Amino acid sequence: MKLKNIADFCRRTGIVTRAGIGIVDTIKREAIRQSDQKLWSSVVASLENGESLTSSLQPFQKQFGEMFIAMIEMGEESGNLSEMFVDLADYYDDILRIRRDFLKSLILPIIELAAAVFIIGLIILIQGLVSEMTGNNTFDILGFGLIGFNGFVKYWIYVGVFSLLSYFLFLFISRNVRRMRVIHYFLNSIPKIGNLMRSLAYMRLCWGLNLTMGTGMDVERALKLSFNCANYSPVSDNLKSVLEIIRNGGNLTEGFSTAKNIDYDLVGSIETGEYSGSLPELMQKMTNRYFQESLLNLRAVSVVGGFVVYGIIMAIVILLIFRIASFYIGILNGAVNEIGTIMI
Repeated sequence: MKLKNIADFCRRTGIVTRAGIGIVDTIKREAIRQSDQKLWSSVVASLENGESLTSSLQPFQKQFGEMFIAMIEMGEESGNLSEMFVDLADYYDDILRIRRDFLKSLILPIIELAAAVFIIGLIILIQGLVSEMTGNNTFDILGFGLIGFNGFVKYWIYVGVFSLLSYFLFLFISRNVRRMRVIHYFLNSIPKIGNLMRSLAYMRLCWGLNLTMGTGMDVERALKLSFNCANYSPVSDNLKSVLEIIRNGGNLTEGFSTAKNIDYDLVGSIETGEYSGSLPELMQKMTNRYFQESLLNLRAVSVVGGFVVYGIIMAIVILLIFRIASFYIGILNGAVNEIGTIMI
């Protein structure tokens, strides 16, 4: 499902269930609005058979995402399902806004890159016209071996194939990034992108702790749900070490202090929350803080992304300059040699 559709579904469901309408009736009403009737008919049938909403949605984790299922499970277990739906709607709306802002920041660099690619194609086409006019079939300024209309067609085939491969690679990564630890750790090693991914993961982790720690839920269960909501391996993989400390009689502060890739400020807030008895409230504040950090990190990634695209454009321009310069230098050297031969 598209993120916008999930956000709208969460918003409507949260409002309706908050008004006191049962989840089964609510989902039945929502199922009519949805395009994938097979999926929603299965969910409704499971609910009518007495299954929980989490169990009913579990077979469709690929469509909704792991985090969505984890948050629904948290909402059901904490008794705050309607609030969870509203919070999820806000979260997805924020993610959509972050995505829109990021794409907007790349529009101009991408247009300039497309223009540079088009100019190269135009030069290839012009080379063919010049070759026909001069009778010189070796007139190849770019040195790519592509001349005239045939070269122009081959060039755009190469560009098309490269674009399609890049697009499919992007789809593969975007659809599997939530489930592939290798991709998570690779992204974590990239300075600006790693910062963005960690701030989003911390935001979801604090959000989970805020919702579970004030409900009387078992601490281990609350931690499992919260770390699952983080949905980012460099953060989520710390669950085992934190649980080990808790099972040995330690507190949350000690558990998080031993974890890797956990922000020092988050550990400090957990320590303050434990001793003051205001852990849920502090986790709510940390959720808002990490959201703001995510926006700042997004702007940084956007700036870097823009510079990368500009760098590619400059590399293309410099390459063209050197190719053209070397071509004319070759012509001049040939002319000098010819003159020298005549004089001898």
